[in-house]
Amino acid sequence: MSEYDVIVIGGGINGLTCAAYLGRAGLKVLILEARGECGANCDACEPGMPGFVHNLHTTWMITGASPCMDELELESHGLEFSTTDVCYATTFSDGKNVCMNGSDPFKTIEYIRAVSPKDADTFTNLISVAMPLIDEVCQGYHDVIYTPPKKETMERFGRVVEGVLKGVGLNFSFEDAYNKMNGFDIMDMLFESEHVKSMLLSLSWISGLAPINTQIGVLGAFLAPITGMLIPVHISKGGGHGLTHALVKAAKHYGATILPCCPVEEIIVENGVATGVRLSDISVYPGKVIKAKKIVSNLTVVPTFIEMMRKEHIDPGLYEAIKQFSYEEQNIFSVHYALKGQPEFASAGFNRSVQRCCMGYFGSEKKGEMKKYNENLVNSVIHDEILANWFIPTLADPTQAPPGCHTAFAWFDVPPSPKAWKNRALNGFEAWDTIKHELADEVTEQFEKHIPGFKKLILDRIIYTPMDMFKNNPSSIKGNWAGGSVIPEQWYEKRPVPGVLKKGSASRTFIENLYISNSIHPYGGSHLSCGYMAASEVAEDMGVRNQSWWNKRAMDWHLQNSAVKVPVNLGVDSKWKSVE
Repeated sequence: MSEYDVIVIGGGINGLTCAAYLGRAGLKVLILEARGECGANCDACEPGMPGFVHNLHTTWMITGASPCMDELELESHGLEFSTTDVCYATTFSDGKNVCMNGSDPFKTIEYIRAVSPKDADTFTNLISVAMPLIDEVCQGYHDVIYTPPKKETMERFGRVVEGVLKGVGLNFSFEDAYNKMNGFDIMDMLFESEHVKSMLLSLSWISGLAPINTQIGVLGAFLAPITGMLIPVHISKGGGHGLTHALVKAAKHYGATILPCCPVEEIIVENGVATGVRLSDISVYPGKVIKAKKIVSNLTVVPTFIEMMRKEHIDPGLYEAIKQFSYEEQNIFSVHYALKGQPEFASAGFNRSVQRCCMGYFGSEKKGEMKKYNENLVNSVIHDEILANWFIPTLADPTQAPPGCHTAFAWFDVPPSPKAWKNRALNGFEAWDTIKHELADEVTEQFEKHIPGFKKLILDRIIYTPMDMFKNNPSSIKGNWAGGSVIPEQWYEKRPVPGVLKKGSASRTFIENLYISNSIHPYGGSHLSCGYMAASEVAEDMGVRNQSWWNKRAMDWHLQNSAVKVPVNLGVDSKWKSVE
């Protein structure tokens, strides 16, 4: 007799999502979390000066675009968002900036016109063609992100993209572009200004879709121009753990049991069927065996199959392929600051709207520099120049710092096992403790370059390396935030490794009754897609998927609620609040 219908291994945000759905569908669910609390990569804490909350990872919340908002009633479980009216901005050393307005695309067009009238006209045409197709665009987004990866799904989405670009005079094959071009190529096709290209390419990159790649970079480049009017840029009130807390409350409300400090030692497989788990000897229940009808692993693919499963249960060829799964991209080095006032960008004289922006990018003056950076990253070299996403979350949510104070930080994409930096050899993953302070100084200098006087605002500095992330959450191998590299070899139908998942499935593995909600399409993130799809397939197999409440579409909550339920500019100094 099984003790539970479903065991979920790992209480990350996608594991919690899966458990909450299955609990609401009436199943008896157990979550086993190795750490003392859930949500390792969606946390907020005070590692330095008291009163300053730092989001050591998840900050940009796109959960408002997820069907989970309605279906798991996350609002009623305490999830609150805030934002800034300028949702994204790039700042340049020539004193200019390019901003994106999160609710008014015509404001974005004004911002672009200041650097390129031609690109502003192109953007206007894109918006005018896309707006009447918004329902098709939203449906396409839902199908690509929240349903199992299938060639025909991407083809349908490609036809929508072709229709939009045809409306601006570009006739081309999405299939050819998807398979033969990359994000840099698409930007060259659409826009002329290096400022505009850098803004949109960096937005694609922070979304997890690195522009250097075919397929991935192309999808990101097509999505970037409409991101500001479609994908929310929200900050969770109180920090990233706001999402974790809401999901924990939802899971418990729907009847799931959560056991912390319970690392799993082994997934028990009998005659090719997963039947339960055995807890580690360091668990609060040492060596305990717990049975279930279905097992969902929210750990990444290597820990799931190489560390928690006996080798004899896996085909030797597949075993070796899983061992080669890459964690070498989607890794970040971050530096977090406690500040005694609101930073003032040098480019505010060009467009003061940048002062009302909680997320942006600096360091790339030209697309070519970003391309070189991306190439270095692929070759395990730390780029000499700091090209990074910056955040000032307290402009949206002032509760994350004492009154009048702010937090800021930068995400600098790095190879987790660097071979070189500034013409000197490095010894891979172990190098981080040696170079982190020097690299953090470089990040600080980049802030000072774009924000004169930034150093004088600093009260405290926290450094967080890929090694630190791995130590905090060993499932994030090499500090990878996405559950494994998002690269063409590990993308869409090929993710995580061909042969791990049953054909046409998003989460069902080659082991009967074993599912995974990590390292699957699209990748881990606050969209909660991986947990959503795993829950959908478990529920289908358990005969409980047909629920009246389980019928929402991506973007529904955001388009219906963000304008009235998400406050803006709560932490912006009054002198910058007036609209230009």
